Amino acid sequence: MAAFPATQRSVSHRWIQYSGCDSYYSVAADSTNVYAAGHPRWTHNRNGCDKEGPGAISDKGLQGFGASAGNVRLNSGGQARYSMSRANADDMIFTSAGLWIASSNRFGSTLCGGVGGHSGICLLPRT
Repeated sequence: MAAFPATQRSVSHRWIQYSGCDSYYSVAADSTNVYAAGHPRWTHNRNGCDKEGPGAISDKGLQGFGASAGNVRLNSGGQARYSMSRANADDMIFTSAGLWIASSNRFGSTLCGGVGGHSGICLLPRT
């Protein structure tokens, strides 16, 4: 995944985030955050393809990044802030309440943001 400035001139990327060759299915962004979801298992995985490379951070299913520099959103324990079952976010949208995630619950999982019981839709409130 990469971020580019919105301008009508020749540009280069602001940042690139490597998942280790895994796929993203949906992306949502606001002015400060970018969330990507789908099949990823790691972030910062520049040197791994279908395996964890040096410096990779375990970050399954749903990944959060700072919009300006692509820094991974971590919790106080240094782990990825949000997680979700892989291949489960079909669509995402930001509202004033937070990030809404629509899911087909592929593979029967109902986990979203570390909480179970989300059948088809979940909300990650703004923090």
